[in-house]
Amino acid sequence: MEFITIHGWGFCPEVFRPLEGIGKVFHRRLEGESIREEAQKVAEKIDKDTIVVGWSLGATVAVLASVKNPPKGLVLIGATPHFGRAWKRHYIESFFKELEENFEGKLKEFRKTVWGEYICNGWIPPKERAINLLRDFVQTDISEPLRGLKIPTVILQGKRDAVTPHREAKKMLKLNPSFRLVTYDGGHFPKDFTPRDWEEILSSLQKL
Repeated sequence: MEFITIHGWGFCPEVFRPLEGIGKVFHRRLEGESIREEAQKVAEKIDKDTIVVGWSLGATVAVLASVKNPPKGLVLIGATPHFGRAWKRHYIESFFKELEENFEGKLKEFRKTVWGEYICNGWIPPKERAINLLRDFVQTDISEPLRGLKIPTVILQGKRDAVTPHREAKKMLKLNPSFRLVTYDGGHFPKDFTPRDWEEILSSLQKL
């Protein structure tokens, strides 16, 4: 199998290491300031045998890339049609305020909340670029692209996801009932998945 993985905001390709045990993987490191810029770069790497796996902000990039150049299948983790409408505005602006005041500290706190342990080897993205990319994510609505997708798609949603609420997965299913929702016992990312767990998800994807 061939995969393109796209990590979530503030993280790194390391989160998708288990996939390396089951296929050829191209990890896209988010480096730009624009969701659509990132989507274009991913689209250029897709071919008809590619499965694109996107997490959170990376899931939004994955959807927009797939509209440009449809892959064999999509796996969207902790995804949302529009993060800016998933939470009240003052919560989001409070997060941005804390990022401006103490970017590295807030990023590490976010990683600890989501991942629960040390990851990314201490890598810290450039502050301005990272904040601009997050603001673009908050403002990006992929409802229409989701509605028009005709690609086999699995949505992975953690039962204890504190970043992207379960209601967002339901919104995606309402937009496109052909998607398959798979819930797992975990948070914002299925960090305890083994290669075998991933193989089961991919097997279900191929049946859609």
